[in-house]
Amino acid sequence: MKKLKIAITLLAFNSLIFSTGEIGDLYFYKVTPGKYQEARNLLEEGRKIAEETDMNVIIHAQSFGRGGEQVLSWFEIYDDYAQRAKTRYASDKWDAYIDKFNKSDALVATKSYQMISLDPIVPDDYIVTNYMWQPNKGQRQVTLDALERAKVMFERHGFIVDLWEHNAGSKHALQFTFLSTSTEKQAESFASLATDEEWLKERDKWFNGDWAKLVDSFEMTNTNLRN
Repeated sequence: MKKLKIAITLLAFNSLIFSTGEIGDLYFYKVTPGKYQEARNLLEEGRKIAEETDMNVIIHAQSFGRGGEQVLSWFEIYDDYAQRAKTRYASDKWDAYIDKFNKSDALVATKSYQMISLDPIVPDDYIVTNYMWQPNKGQRQVTLDALERAKVMFERHGFIVDLWEHNAGSKHALQFTFLSTSTEKQAESFASLATDEEWLKERDKWFNGDWAKLVDSFEMTNTNLRN
């Protein structure tokens, strides 16, 4: 009976973590001083190979967050685990590039983790603002409900919102990501959001820690918007 209970518990845990949508593998790199352009070029070279080999890779440059503007990220997006297993670095076109990447000292890996989307995503060129929340004990569903409410509020002011759960390499935080296609549109959305009384009341509950604790936040921009 004890083994059966353990099996049921593991099944329930796995269903929470693995039963959702797209998968994102996210890698962060600190740029070696004086080698920013070399680092950018190296990642962009890899992104072009990804386009040729049916991988979806997005490069972001950090605007705000720990490490300042000397942080770049490599973000792989897959429809599901089956596609990931089939396409991830499967082509021999990657061989020479991976060797070149490993020999370069322009980038220093700092952290990586996997994410699973909790709603459909639309990859594009965005300014990406991320807030990571760790639900209080016993408050995961309450936090998810609050994220859904926040998503509705942000989207009515022009933001695009993605909800994620962190997976391998993390402590399984929930992530609220809001996106804009330009700094002008972002500014308009922020100004509009600031007049939303419903959101202002909800915002206070978030930052008072009513259901979750803020564990990190940062903003990054797709490098296509900076070219």
